Amino acid sequence: MRTAKISELKAKLSAHIAYVKRGEEVLILDRNTPVARLVPAAPDDDLSERTRRLIAKGVLAPPKNQTGKRFQPEPAKGKMISREVMDSVWEEERADR
Repeated sequence: MRTAKISELKAKLSAHIAYVKRGEEVLILDRNTPVARLVPAAPDDDLSERTRRLIAKGVLAPPKNQTGKRFQPEPAKGKMISREVMDSVWEEERADR
């Protein structure tokens, strides 16, 4: 979570709004005392009532990606793990069952 004093927020409002659009929260300080929080506006339609209550209490944070797309893992970059190593890892996992 980012923090911003009121004077800084006034001077760089567009930059702070850009952070919020990307899913971050900005805590606004008045003389180093928290007074407000800028959070992304999220549609409440796709969240359950329980989830909304937990977000309101601060127990959960709303999802940063509101596009509705499922998570898609990216291919690994760099050196790949050999097939032999992966086979031995899988065998160890299966042996513990």
